[in-house]
Amino acid sequence: MLISEFVNDIKLSPMANILAITITALGMVSSFLVLVLYLTDSNIEKHHSHYSQTYRLETQLSLPSGDKIKSAQVALPLLSVLKNEKNIQEIAYTFRLFTKLQVNGRVYNKVDIYAVSPNFFNIVMPYQPKIAPLARNEIIITPEFNHQYLQLDNPKGQTITLGGKHQYVIKEVVEFNNASRFNTQAVIAFSPELIDGYHDKQQDWYDMHLYGFVTIEPGTELTAEQLNALINQHVPRLPGAPFIGSPDEFIQLSARNITDIHYDNSLPDEMSTVIAKSYIYTLYAAGIFIFLTTVMNFFNVNNVINSNKKNSFQIKKSVGASHAQLLIESFIIATLQTLCILVLAITLLAILLSLSMSIKALILTQGISHLWHALLPVVTSIYVAVIASHLTYLYVVVFPNPSSHSNYYNDQPLSRYVYQGLLCVQIIIAGVIIYLWAGIMTQNSFMQRHDFGYEKENIITFPLSDELSTIASINNVEDELKHTIGVEALSLSSWQPFNRSRHSSSISHQNQQEKDKLVSINILNTNKNFVDVWGLKTLAGNEHTIVPSDSDDLYHAIVTKSFITAMGFASYDEVLNTIFYMYSGDAQRKIRILSVVNDFYLAERNEKVTPQLIFIEDKVQPYGALKLQTSQDIAGVKRVLERYHITPEQIKSVNSLHQESLSSSRLIQTTVNNLTLLSMALILISTVIISISETKRIEKTLRIMDAIGGSIYTHMVFFIQQNIAPVFVAAIVSLPAGLFLLNLWLNQYVIIDGQSYIYAMTALLAFIVSIIMVMCATLLFNNKFFKRKPSIKTR
Repeated sequence: MLISEFVNDIKLSPMANILAITITALGMVSSFLVLVLYLTDSNIEKHHSHYSQTYRLETQLSLPSGDKIKSAQVALPLLSVLKNEKNIQEIAYTFRLFTKLQVNGRVYNKVDIYAVSPNFFNIVMPYQPKIAPLARNEIIITPEFNHQYLQLDNPKGQTITLGGKHQYVIKEVVEFNNASRFNTQAVIAFSPELIDGYHDKQQDWYDMHLYGFVTIEPGTELTAEQLNALINQHVPRLPGAPFIGSPDEFIQLSARNITDIHYDNSLPDEMSTVIAKSYIYTLYAAGIFIFLTTVMNFFNVNNVINSNKKNSFQIKKSVGASHAQLLIESFIIATLQTLCILVLAITLLAILLSLSMSIKALILTQGISHLWHALLPVVTSIYVAVIASHLTYLYVVVFPNPSSHSNYYNDQPLSRYVYQGLLCVQIIIAGVIIYLWAGIMTQNSFMQRHDFGYEKENIITFPLSDELSTIASINNVEDELKHTIGVEALSLSSWQPFNRSRHSSSISHQNQQEKDKLVSINILNTNKNFVDVWGLKTLAGNEHTIVPSDSDDLYHAIVTKSFITAMGFASYDEVLNTIFYMYSGDAQRKIRILSVVNDFYLAERNEKVTPQLIFIEDKVQPYGALKLQTSQDIAGVKRVLERYHITPEQIKSVNSLHQESLSSSRLIQTTVNNLTLLSMALILISTVIISISETKRIEKTLRIMDAIGGSIYTHMVFFIQQNIAPVFVAAIVSLPAGLFLLNLWLNQYVIIDGQSYIYAMTALLAFIVSIIMVMCATLLFNNKFFKRKPSIKTR
């Protein structure tokens, strides 16, 4: 009987029922996925024995030039000092080495290998089985490592060669724990011989060597103050260092709980797979937004369904149906609606699993209990919302009047306030989303158009392999590229875009004033082709005479424009005609400046540019760069460089490096784009539904206005007056809310495009105007419809 009642409701309002179930199913799927994501994120790295007491130590170096370099590693001598701290229970460490791997005649250069201390797996357990301490010649690998490098059918027990001479037996092939984000795909036992100059580095506080993990005593804390006090106590001052103050002004230590290291902290040597916290929070906000808007849309659409069956309520009340019977009927119909929503949601989820690898990975790596803990609260919340929708209609419209049923839900003042309140909340949420969307799009476009001082189009960069470790081999590959691809020159340098490693030194000259002494300048080492390949603009000097120096006591160099001001000069000629000095080892060396080029940015663009001193050397450097004639030439370059054991993955265009630097922002932008489209669709549906209901509510008033000569324009003015309040309130609330959230997001950038605020405000105003226009269009459509109906008859 009640099932037939539900079927009759569908027949009576087919589109409304389909709309209500589909929209709410979409909200259920998104809420479920976001809740699964939250549960996954909250359980990352919590499988370790004492995760709440386990921390990773990290370092920040504040260079005299103003640059700050972050590292996930610490200096080697810190670990021995920490052993004397009372609140430190245990210390473990791992050394990351990039070494040559040989297997079955194949050679791979700079392969990532981690060497761990004997007790490492007592503190950190990235893998599913418990790992016993490794012998000196043993290695454990993951299936991914085997697939990428070894390609062995049965790798366990087989031998590989590392570093060209050390043989290791594969002890186990291990899987990562699902709750771990460590990226340690190959692990060996640590030995001091792996670190060149190990005994010297035991006293070197100014270089980073190891990833350090500590377990502290229960009930204690490991603070930055405690760590930096150790810096002041044990770190010696560098002789002649170009800064004044205590060592902790140069070296700052911090500790992050192991459950937090999967959040991106801009560490160039991160050993875990990381995700930006801002992106995670954006997804959480998206899930909440979709849930709220879909539930509010269900309230609106369900009211249309109930209004269309008003005769059914009248008949049932006329024959003596009690409140309890109507409540039971509503509960049953709400249950059937929820079941339909659940079935459709499962169908949508199955489709998403087949289309999206990321969603598939998110779901299939979860245990049944996690999925159940995510599904149960979502289904319960949807069920409660559906029941609340029915109860609201019954208690506001049906129950107050025992003799008859109001023609329209909005005839009741309370119901109209509920309607307008729901519309106001939806407009606020959608308005904030649209404000953020416009601001984020503008800022991202601004960042992508940034001029970094060097060319980006058709330039590729790559790390040099061991096969390119001599000038002769460099000349060979350069000649080959010239003949096969038509490349003019190969640039070598100690830098590539967004590489955060830095080297600075104190530079002086004879006429230097006291205030300019001990100025620290960032130093790059390049060959003579650097300026041409990277397209740097020469401001002074002869760019055709850039050659290395023949003297061991004299360096030839190029400087950037900001170097002039940093050294206290006022003109290019002064710099070109001055001999500069710096200490290299124990000897003082002369520097002659050959030319001045425009400033360029090594990594993110900041307000203050860093002065650069670029040494021209005839030496092999870590990175190579090529300027291609067309983007199609990259395939030929990869074929040539592969013969020198440079993999295609290592060869990257400069444009792609810039895109990678904005990856988190681009993910957020994609999420906000999708949210904006969804919010526009949902608010459009709500606006149309509410406008139709409002038009019906004031239908008699509009007919009277027609009778006394009112036009469609007076109808619109009256209609807007009746419904402008929620729109006006929403506009007032969404503007400061959107501005606050946009400011939070823009805080990550040093340079902000002021047009972000202008376009955000314009988008919000356009959105508010569009809401009013949709209301007017709905009124216009219904007005024409009413005019086709017979006029009101009076007795």
